[in-house]
Amino acid sequence: LLTILTRHVNSLTVKPLSQTRWESRIDALKPLRYELGNIYDALIEMSGDTTFTRSSGNTARSDAEALANGLSKFKFVTSLILWYNSLFEINLTSKQLQEKNLNIHSAIQKLQQTKNILEEFRSDEGFKRTLVDSLKLAEEIDFPAEFEPEPIHIRQKKQQFSYEGRDTLIQNPKQRFKMNFYFAVLDTAIHSVNERFQQMQQLESVFGFLYDIHSLQKKTAKQIREFYIDATDLCSELQTFSRRFKKHSTPEEVLKFVCENKLTDSFPNIFIALRILLTLPVSVASGERSFSKLKLIKTYLRSTMVQERLVGLATMSIEHEIAEKLDLKELVTELSKLKARKVMF
Repeated sequence: LLTILTRHVNSLTVKPLSQTRWESRIDALKPLRYELGNIYDALIEMSGDTTFTRSSGNTARSDAEALANGLSKFKFVTSLILWYNSLFEINLTSKQLQEKNLNIHSAIQKLQQTKNILEEFRSDEGFKRTLVDSLKLAEEIDFPAEFEPEPIHIRQKKQQFSYEGRDTLIQNPKQRFKMNFYFAVLDTAIHSVNERFQQMQQLESVFGFLYDIHSLQKKTAKQIREFYIDATDLCSELQTFSRRFKKHSTPEEVLKFVCENKLTDSFPNIFIALRILLTLPVSVASGERSFSKLKLIKTYLRSTMVQERLVGLATMSIEHEIAEKLDLKELVTELSKLKARKVMF
């Protein structure tokens, strides 16, 4: 099977889907998006190869034929284009959110861009562009570029009131696919981005003024206290500090300036607020890194584990490069001295 597949697909290799890496989703779709014709030819060759014998060989031939039939449907090709375009934009934003120097303000801008792109997809013009790409991809396999009609069972629903109207079903297969699948997938994606976007906006509403301290000169003390934080000392410090610092400075530069010039005692509230802002997590990697390590450490055989031991094992697993450089014999010796009841002279 692998020999036939590699003979047809040269540039991109077919990859499995991983449950712990978000990027594996776009990696699994990329060969189908750009090598669909070659993958289809490989499946056809597998289904007709008589060298596959016994039960396993017959099962492989049957599965290859079923997969080839599924790939040759226009609905699958259109779904493939939709998923690839959407996941490509989401994966690009996901990588940007994992940047080391990213702050909340930049993350909001990137999420807003992703939301705008998804909203462009969820339109009649976006659906037409998806169909154009689907038609080009369908020509590689040479099958009819049209949505197959599906049997529709109309459920008899009893009317409770005389003024109720009967539900009208969408008979056009193209329109039904557009409403029930295309728009539904994008609505779910936009809703998820909106949830993340709103959480970021809540944080920026509290700490957003720290990204442009110099602009606070134009605001009165009452405006600062009402709009930002109910803290008189912080308000006074911000107004005083904004007159002494240059424009267009990032929170990192402001904090560095405070520390280098030993102003932590003069502006303690600004120092604390900047540290809180810069330590707020912009994104979480639970689905990509931490979660994968957690599944390797805490399996069903280790269902009962205290938090201290779990944190220690996770730290050793994540920082395995540093852990490999440690001298275990020396560490055990020092531990035994600390735990020993007798003092060695």
